[in-house]
Amino acid sequence: MNVLAYSSQDPQKVGAKVEEKLREDLGVSGPIPYTIEKGDAEGASLGSVLKDAGRFLIGGKVELLFTLVFDIASPRQVQMRAHVNRQGVGSHVGLMLFSTKFAKSLNSQVTLGDKGKFTGDAMAEKLNSNKDLLKRIEKFIRPKANIGGLEITIPRICEIAPTDGGAILAIGTLGRPHAMGFKIAIDAKDFFDIAAMIEAML
Repeated sequence: MNVLAYSSQDPQKVGAKVEEKLREDLGVSGPIPYTIEKGDAEGASLGSVLKDAGRFLIGGKVELLFTLVFDIASPRQVQMRAHVNRQGVGSHVGLMLFSTKFAKSLNSQVTLGDKGKFTGDAMAEKLNSNKDLLKRIEKFIRPKANIGGLEITIPRICEIAPTDGGAILAIGTLGRPHAMGFKIAIDAKDFFDIAAMIEAML
């Protein structure tokens, strides 16, 4: 089963598995190109595995092995950065950061707060008026999830910021366990829908 938790720490093997899951999620047959960025964690050792055992009980710092950077071309250009963290002698996919660019610009950055509302300039008020959009974003953002038997927590990330020649939307999430945890979904299609809704409001 491909549940975003793997017995390997090999970037090529894990990358192929995550790419397979992303293709399945998007319903595309062709390969999705990606690159591998090295992380800050070392490979598994007896000491690292013992430290992991303690973290299951008391929590602790996530050690990033590498980041898989996927470039999705259709139905719009989207980048997904999947953080692959060490888990014992294996690994799991933690934060998945989706981003896309808009041709229209913003005056300043707007950010989704903990209470599910955007803060910032007048654009934040406009986005907050769209209740369906807020519900879609809250459903897509998953700051907590059980991946491979490990409870994972990430910061809430959802912001739109001005950039050269337009604006960029970035939303972070975790995989969505379902079927009693025997399956997991990325829900990448939801990001495309959210991006289209926001772009129409700019």
